[in-house]
Amino acid sequence: MDEIIIQTNNLTKRFKGRKAVNGVNMEIRKGEIYGFLGPNGAGKTTTIRMLLGLMKPTYGSIRMFNKDLTKEKIAILRKVGSLVESPSYYGHLTAKENLEALRLILDVPKARIAKVLEIVRLTKEADRPVKGFSLGMKQRLGIAASLLANPELLILDEPTNGLDPSGIHEIRELIKKMPEEHGITVIVSSHLLSEIDHMATQVGIISKGALIFQDSIEILRQRATSHIRIVTNEGEAAWKHLLSKGIKAEWTDGVLSLNQTEDMFVARTVAELIKSDFPIYRVEEQKMSLEDIFLDLTREEASL
Repeated sequence: MDEIIIQTNNLTKRFKGRKAVNGVNMEIRKGEIYGFLGPNGAGKTTTIRMLLGLMKPTYGSIRMFNKDLTKEKIAILRKVGSLVESPSYYGHLTAKENLEALRLILDVPKARIAKVLEIVRLTKEADRPVKGFSLGMKQRLGIAASLLANPELLILDEPTNGLDPSGIHEIRELIKKMPEEHGITVIVSSHLLSEIDHMATQVGIISKGALIFQDSIEILRQRATSHIRIVTNEGEAAWKHLLSKGIKAEWTDGVLSLNQTEDMFVARTVAELIKSDFPIYRVEEQKMSLEDIFLDLTREEASL
């Protein structure tokens, strides 16, 4: 069985009587890229702050690397790198100088600076003042800083927020390499399912502080069911005719649709309608996207 890196039990955080995080049971295994997904204000950052020991839970427990965070916080956090919100840096110093200041605090070998700059593809920019960096380069430098102590777990809170498409692609590709090339388990939070879909192997969806979905990205994709929509100006009559022939169809909100999408079934249905002189203007497959599933799962919060 794969090693469990993070396990929370009934993790809850209350602010002035309101539960910002409500009974979260999270499980993350070694080598995963865990996409932590939810609308803004759903509880992602609060959960991450508790995982990093920056905030105490109201109740519930956190185990990381099979140790209790409340009892062995320092030993655990030595194995964790993080980037929460915007990276901190000294604009007048170079990338290398910024990392050197942090290296002295962490007491890690000087060779790690060159290594992490190589990982985030900033080697050629090592001697440039950071104030001249693009936002994407600053994010990559922030990730380099989080990798300096050679962590086993990397926690990134909205790392692509505010980046242009090129910057998003750079960060995404960087994250995807972490487990395979560097043996690092990753938690990456986002409010955009499209971003998580490009990176994650596992997904946890949080809404109003509660974890409402936790499984592989493939299981989430399987929920993207499809149906065939048939456009005709005699929809209700066509629907009744199909039922009389034993062909299961639906007539909802003025739309004739088939839940069976196999080619032979669709062809037989259309042929039956044409044979019976029903005018067919369009036959199209409509599939529920991952974004649709996300909105459906979080529809109560999205409607606020």
